[in-house]
Amino acid sequence: MPTPDDALIRRKDEHIDHVRAGRGLSGASSGLEAVRFVHDALPDLALDQIDLSARFLGRRLNLPFLISSMTGGPSRAEAINARLAEAAQALGVALAVGSQRVALETAGGSGGSGLGPDLRRRAPDALILANLGAVQFALGYGVDEARRAMEMIGADALILHLNPLQEGVQPEGDRDWRGVAQGIERIAAAFPGQVVVKETGAGLSAAVARRLADMGVAALDVAGAGGTNWGLIEGARATGGRAEALPPLRRLGCRRPAASATAPRPPRTWG
Repeated sequence: MPTPDDALIRRKDEHIDHVRAGRGLSGASSGLEAVRFVHDALPDLALDQIDLSARFLGRRLNLPFLISSMTGGPSRAEAINARLAEAAQALGVALAVGSQRVALETAGGSGGSGLGPDLRRRAPDALILANLGAVQFALGYGVDEARRAMEMIGADALILHLNPLQEGVQPEGDRDWRGVAQGIERIAAAFPGQVVVKETGAGLSAAVARRLADMGVAALDVAGAGGTNWGLIEGARATGGRAEALPPLRRLGCRRPAASATAPRPPRTWG
């Protein structure tokens, strides 16, 4: 008889299938096509001395680049996460893992997803970010689960992902978001300078970004429209793969340049 663990793992497995089939691609523009760099025809510098390195959350990066959260559920995610960790180490960039809920709640610790100590062994010098759904911190998760998620993979910080659109479309989704803000604030206070908040395909509005900054989170990932939209992935699951049956969802999302320009300035402790 299938268990709740089996259902959770199966759902994560289906996510990979729908992403590979191209059913999660946003129909909205990211807005990046409107960004233009001003060409400097008289640069007073040596091009070979340009340094793209940056410090973020206490780690040095070769360039300000994040391999963002992809998968953290089924056993075939192990190979995906292993390759991503190796890439992050080789390139000197940051890696954020997919949701670790399966790893926390299933027997065996990492849930067969590669989200265990091996990840840090493959990327000993990389900035690694753990990841849990923010809604879970209104449903019983607390400081212990946050700490376990980070310790599980030797992470430097923790992402709390916001996904009300995804959960609202998901047949098994969490529909009660009362208390999520208070949960984020508690975890940010417990892990100062280590909590990052992101969304899963629709982005963060300026108003939400300001609220999160006031809660004490260390950083915001403002990626929004134009990439993988997890609301569409759940829509594809709910409609038997017919993502075309959900045209309104394809156009949802905050454009990234607008979100970046209107987001509050980071505190001085960032980096």
